[in-house]
Amino acid sequence: MWGKGESCKIICTQPRRISAISVAERISAERGEAVGDTVGYKIRLESKGGKNSSVMFCTNGVLLRVLIGRGTNTSKTRNPKSLDDAIMGISHIIVDEIHERDRFSDFMLTILRDLLPVYPHLRLVLMSATIDAVRFSQYFNGCSVIQVPGFTYPVKTYYLEDVLSILQSVGDNHLSTTTSDKKQRSVLTEDFKSSMDESINLALVNEEFDPLLELISAEQNPEIYNYQHSETGVTPLMVFAAKGQLGDVCMLLSFGVDCSAQDHDGKSALDWAQQEKQQEVYEVIMKHVECSSAKLTEDNELLNKYLATINPEHIDTMLIERLLGKICVDSDEGAILVFLPGWEDINQTREKLRASPFFRDSSRFLVLSLHSMIPSSEQKKVFKRPPAGVRKIILSTNIAETAVTIDDVVFVIDSGRMKEKSYDPYNNVSTLHASWVSKASARQREGRAGRCQAGVCYHLYSRFRAASLPDYQIPEIKRMPIEELCLQVKLLDSNCRIADFLKKTLDPPIPESVRNAITVLQDLGALTQDEQLTELGEKLGSLPVHPSTTKMLLFAILMNCLDPALTLACAADYRDPFLLPMAPDERKNATAGKVELASLYGGFSDQLAVVAAFDCWRRAKDRGQESQFCTKYFISSSIMQMLANMRKQLQSELYQRGFVPADTSACSLNSNDPGIMRAVLMAGAYPMVGRLLPPRKNVKKTIVETASGGKVRLHPHSCNFNLSFSKSSGNPLLVYDEVTRGDGGMHIKKCSVVGSCPLLLLASEMVVAPPDDDSDEEEDSSEDEAGKSTLAQHRKEIMSSPDNTVSVVVDRWLRFDASALDVAQFYCLRERLASSILFKVKHPQDVLPPALGASMYAIACILSYDGLPDMCPSNDLLQNPVEARRFSLGKRGYIPPGGYLRSFADRPHHAPHFQNLANHPGGDPAYTQPSRAPVGRFDQSQRSFRNSGPGSSKPRSFKRQRNTAL
Repeated sequence: MWGKGESCKIICTQPRRISAISVAERISAERGEAVGDTVGYKIRLESKGGKNSSVMFCTNGVLLRVLIGRGTNTSKTRNPKSLDDAIMGISHIIVDEIHERDRFSDFMLTILRDLLPVYPHLRLVLMSATIDAVRFSQYFNGCSVIQVPGFTYPVKTYYLEDVLSILQSVGDNHLSTTTSDKKQRSVLTEDFKSSMDESINLALVNEEFDPLLELISAEQNPEIYNYQHSETGVTPLMVFAAKGQLGDVCMLLSFGVDCSAQDHDGKSALDWAQQEKQQEVYEVIMKHVECSSAKLTEDNELLNKYLATINPEHIDTMLIERLLGKICVDSDEGAILVFLPGWEDINQTREKLRASPFFRDSSRFLVLSLHSMIPSSEQKKVFKRPPAGVRKIILSTNIAETAVTIDDVVFVIDSGRMKEKSYDPYNNVSTLHASWVSKASARQREGRAGRCQAGVCYHLYSRFRAASLPDYQIPEIKRMPIEELCLQVKLLDSNCRIADFLKKTLDPPIPESVRNAITVLQDLGALTQDEQLTELGEKLGSLPVHPSTTKMLLFAILMNCLDPALTLACAADYRDPFLLPMAPDERKNATAGKVELASLYGGFSDQLAVVAAFDCWRRAKDRGQESQFCTKYFISSSIMQMLANMRKQLQSELYQRGFVPADTSACSLNSNDPGIMRAVLMAGAYPMVGRLLPPRKNVKKTIVETASGGKVRLHPHSCNFNLSFSKSSGNPLLVYDEVTRGDGGMHIKKCSVVGSCPLLLLASEMVVAPPDDDSDEEEDSSEDEAGKSTLAQHRKEIMSSPDNTVSVVVDRWLRFDASALDVAQFYCLRERLASSILFKVKHPQDVLPPALGASMYAIACILSYDGLPDMCPSNDLLQNPVEARRFSLGKRGYIPPGGYLRSFADRPHHAPHFQNLANHPGGDPAYTQPSRAPVGRFDQSQRSFRNSGPGSSKPRSFKRQRNTAL
C-alpha cells in the first residue's frame, strides 16, 4: 500500500506487555528511529506513539477496547460516527502468537469475524509459528492459509533419556558432532534443493553418483545427507542402499544419518536394500539399526531408574546444574536459556548455582532471571551480550517463549513445566499450579535456540511424555474469570444476551463461568437482575481497568480519597513494586520493611503497604533520596516510575470523562486517613471478604474463613502471615484479592484487615435477622401466613425502641449485633451512598445535592473512626508483657514506622474532610463542611457493630435489602 501511495495503519497485537514493547523497540532500532515515530506501542495505561505512527503494537486487551461498540446497531452507549471514523483509519490488523489463546484474543476474534463483511477495506492476519491453521480457517469461513517458510536455524533436540545418557558418559563431548554446524546457516536454498533433486535422479536412474557425493562431502551437513527428494521423498541413503554402494552407505551411517526416514511410498533405506536384493548392504544397515535399538533399550533402563528416584512433577535442580556444567565443558560459547515454571523454581535453581564451586565464579558466569515480577530494566539485561569469556545463563518462565528474541542463545533447557492459572467456577476459586506444557509451547521453546544460529534443546522429559502432551494449552477463556468480557458484551450490544454472544467464540466458556461473572456484575450494579446494562455499568466498562476497580475509583472520588485509589488501581493492573531478594537475610529485611511501610496507614495490609511505598518514594525522589529509600525497603524504582506514569494516564481518563477536575487535589483530602482508605479497599475488593478464625492450640498458621465456608491460609509473602490477635477482638474481617489453589494448597496472597462499617455500607445484601436464641423457632413459624405475620410483628417490636439489640446478617453469612437505631441509620446511609454514586454517574460534572453531600460527610466520619484494626496494640495490651510480645518488632502484622520512614510521611491524620466541588475548573462549593459530623452514636470509643459469629443461612425469614447501585 505504501508503493501505491495509499495510507496504511497497521495494528499488531502481542499477548504480553514485554512482547509489545520489545518488538516495537527492535523494529524502530532497525529502522534507525526512536520508538513512537512511525512505529509505536500502546499497552494498558502506557503508550508511545499515536495517530502519526504507521505501525502500532499493542496487547490484545487494548485492541479489544478499540473494537468495542463496532456493531451495526446504534446503542446509546456508542457514537457510531466516531467509531466508524476510527475503524476506517485502520488498514490492517495482525494478531500475533494467536496460538496462545488468551481470553481477550478469543473475544476479539469473534468481533472481528462480524466486522470484516461490514468493513471490506480491513485486512486481518492471524499469525503464529504453531497455529492450528485449519481450525482458524474454518472459523473465518474458509479463509486463505498462507505458509511462509521463513528461515530458522537447525536445532538438535535431546530428551530426558538422552540427557541422562550424556551425563552418565565420562569425557564424551556430546556436542562435537554439531560444533561445525553451529555457526553455519542453512544451505537448503531453492537452488541447492534443485541440485539435490537432480543429483538423486542421476544416481537413481543413471547410477551417476559423483554429483551427489560431491554435494554431501562438501558440506557434511545433516540437512544434506538426510535430504528427501521434493517429489518422491527418496534420500541419499536409499539411493546408495538400492544401488549396493556399501562404502557410501557406511560413510552416511558414520555421519549419523536417519535410517528410519521413509519416502512417499512409505519405504525406508532397509526396504530399498531388500527390494533390490542388496543383501550385504541390508545386513550392514540392519546391524546398525539393532545397535541403535540396543542403545535405546539401555537409555530406557536408565530413564526408569531415574524416574523411580524423583517426582517428575517437581523440578530437579541438581539435574539442571549437572546439565549446565556438561554444556559449559563441552562448548566454548553461547548463552543458555533455562525454562522453569515460576519464581520459586528460578530462585531455587539460582541458589543451587550460587552454591556450586563451578558456577559461583562471576568472572566466568552471568546468571540472570527473567520473570514478570522483575523490573523492565532488569529484564532488558538478558538481551545484552556478556563480555568475552563470560557465559550467560538465563533462568526464565514462559515469558521468553514467544516474541522475545535473545540473539546469543544457543542452548535451551526445557523443564517442560509452566505455571498455569485456572478458575474453578463451581467453587469460585482460582488455581495456580505447575502443569505440563503443550506441544506447541515445546516447539516454541525449541525455536528459542535457533533464532540467530544453530542450537541445541534439551527437554527434561521423556519421548513418551512428549508424545502425550496436548497439542495446545486450554484457551484462557475457558479457565479464567470473565467479568470484563461479559460487561464488554453488553457495551457492544446492550440487547444481546451474554451467553448467546459467548457461544459464538472459538471455544465458548462453560456456562457456570458465565453465570458467576453475571452475578458479580449484578452485585456491582453494572447489570440488572434481568441482565440489562445500567448507567453505572456503562461507566464501569468505560475505563481501562476491571469493573471492580472502576467502582473503587468512583467511591474514592466521593470520599475525597482518590490518590491512594489511583495507586491501588494501577498496582493491581501492573505488578507488585516490592523486590524478591535472593539471600535469606535480605528476604527477612524486605518483609520487615514492607510491614513497616504498611504501618504508616495502620498496618495489617498488603495493599496499603504498596500505597505507603509509593507515597514515600514520591517524596524521597523529590528530595533526591530515591536510591537510598528503594535500597532500604527493597523497592523497584523502575516499577514505581511505571506506576507514576500509569497513574497520570488513569487520572487523565477520569478527567476526560468528567469525574475529576484538572486539579485533583480536592479529591484527595482524605488520602492519608486509614479508615477511609480501608473502605476504598473494600469497595474494590468486595465480595472478596473473609474473617480471621480464632487461633488454635499448636496451629501457627493464620486461617481465614470465606463466604463459601472454605478455610484458607495466608501466603508467606503477605504482611498478615502468622498474624496474631486476641480473642477479645472477635473475628476481624479481611478483604483479599483472590483465593488461589496452588501446589501447596489454598491460600490468599494479598489481604487487608478492615472494620465492619465499610462492609455494612458496601455489601450487596444486608438483612435484619431475629435474635439468635429464637431464630429457629421463628423460621419454622414463617412457613404459613400466620407465621409471617407473627415474625413481622416481632421485628416491628424489636425495631420500635432505639436501644433494642438487633442482629443483621450480611450476605447471608456474617452476623453483627447493634442497636436498632444504628441499624436504621445504616440503612439510610446505604441508600444515600447508592443515590450519590448514581448521581455522579448521571451527572459527573455536577455537585451533589446538599442532603447527599451531608450524608457523604457523615459516612466519611464513620469510616474514619472505624479505620484501625482491632489488633493494633492498645495501652492495656502493652501493659501485659505476654500480649505485648505479639506486637514486637519481629512480628509480621505491625512494626511501628521508624524515624527515617516517618520523615517521608505526609501530614498527620486529622478529622475527615469533605469538599463537594463540581468536577470542572471553577466549580463552586455546593456543600460546606459542618462543624461536627451528624453520625449519631458512632464514635471511636464505642464501636456500634460487633461481629457476633456466622450468620444463619435462612433467607425465607429475612427481610433483604440489596444495594443495587454497588
